[in-house]
Amino acid sequence: MGVRFWDESVKIASEDVKVEFVQGRPVSINGKSLEAVALMDEANKIGGRHGLGMADQIENRIIEAKSRGIYEAPGMALLFIAYERLISAIHNEDTIANYHAEGRRLGRLLYEGRWLDPQSLMLRESLQRWVASAITGEVTIRLRRGDDYSIINTTGPHLSYHPDKLSMERTEDAAFGPGDRIGQLTMRNLDIADTRAKLEMYASQGQLGDGQFQLIKEIEAE
Repeated sequence: MGVRFWDESVKIASEDVKVEFVQGRPVSINGKSLEAVALMDEANKIGGRHGLGMADQIENRIIEAKSRGIYEAPGMALLFIAYERLISAIHNEDTIANYHAEGRRLGRLLYEGRWLDPQSLMLRESLQRWVASAITGEVTIRLRRGDDYSIINTTGPHLSYHPDKLSMERTEDAAFGPGDRIGQLTMRNLDIADTRAKLEMYASQGQLGDGQFQLIKEIEAE
């Protein structure tokens, strides 16, 4: 499927690709609506002509032995880039952390062939209902060679990121700007003071070596 992107004699022109998701499912590429199999075939062709999604992995097999494999999944890599971009633009930090943790657990179960185990069904239902259902939007990606790409644009009705609401630059009427950041840092100092008190307690109980606590005091003195 993929070209020899590591071979400089192979010419690969950059290409912009738009991928659209609706409620967690990819529905179109470059504005063309496709059913699932045809869409994956198109994604494979696009990613393949850039050498996207090739991996050399040493992995742990379910028989507790290591093996090495060369994998190629250009279409999956393309969809993954777009999906993860929408995840980060839509969901908050704790939801994303839970998504990654449950995703790793589900991935291991599926790797072991346990697709219909109760825990697999529970994890899949949770991720589809609370994470994927909000993933509606379009991502534009500029592909170059191999895994070299840039995300050009991200749009969607449920994005939590709004540059007009939060900016560290000089924008008018921003809901959160540099002045607000100063107040947030002042509040952060309260937590830092609590942390220092705990470190002093740990040191008094012998849980911190003298060198570690001395380093903390030297940093504070600077």
